[in-house]
Amino acid sequence: MRNRISCSAQELSQLDADMLQSVVGGTVFEEGHQYFSAQRVRILDADRTQITAEVNGVYGVYTQIIKLRAGTLSTRCSCPSTEQPFCRHCVAVLLHQFHNGSSLKPGPKEAPKDPAPPSDPQVRTAGPYAEESAGASDLNFWEAILFIDWIQKAVGLLGKEATLPPVPGSLGGVAREWVGVVERLNSQCLEGEEDRIDGLRSLQSAEGMIDKLTKELEALKMESEVAQQNCRVLEKKVKQLQDSLAEVSDTSN
Repeated sequence: MRNRISCSAQELSQLDADMLQSVVGGTVFEEGHQYFSAQRVRILDADRTQITAEVNGVYGVYTQIIKLRAGTLSTRCSCPSTEQPFCRHCVAVLLHQFHNGSSLKPGPKEAPKDPAPPSDPQVRTAGPYAEESAGASDLNFWEAILFIDWIQKAVGLLGKEATLPPVPGSLGGVAREWVGVVERLNSQCLEGEEDRIDGLRSLQSAEGMIDKLTKELEALKMESEVAQQNCRVLEKKVKQLQDSLAEVSDTSN
């Protein structure tokens, strides 16, 4: 679900609880506040004008992308909710940002630097294998089965549907991070496609307006020509009346 509304705030952390409640209404706000209070929000990436997050909902984990650009608040959530102007999960993320986002730096974030390699050659050689082993230990057999089942259902929907299949609540660790990556890629693909469609609609609307104005201009031009013809006819009649008056005046003299 994707929505856009006008917003006067300059940073997402300026959207306080009262403002959010006035926008979404009491019921949606209370649901979002419960998610926030229960610490179901997980921030994946954030600065002062953009957030990518996940919220552990009742039926699965949903991904949110929220942006504040040029007076417009754009929200997207992978949940199937029809709540307007945005859902309870986005409310929870914005509440989290309001309470925790004041220290974030503006603009793109600097990529973390790679740690310096260890001085011991043996440790340096063992490092990558140790990390690989640690990553593998985070993904157990059951989680792998759940992830494979989920990705097989999701593949056919990538770039086509905003809502991917529900993520099993028991899925965690590395597999859950992979799910988040897939969901973010899907959201980015859909956002680009929707922006393209919005641009085409705006262009079609502009073309329709230009066509309408052109027709109105042609109609005004025709009305102007008719008015000019009527003026010429009136001028002739006035000239005839003046000549007639002049003849009557000469006759009477």
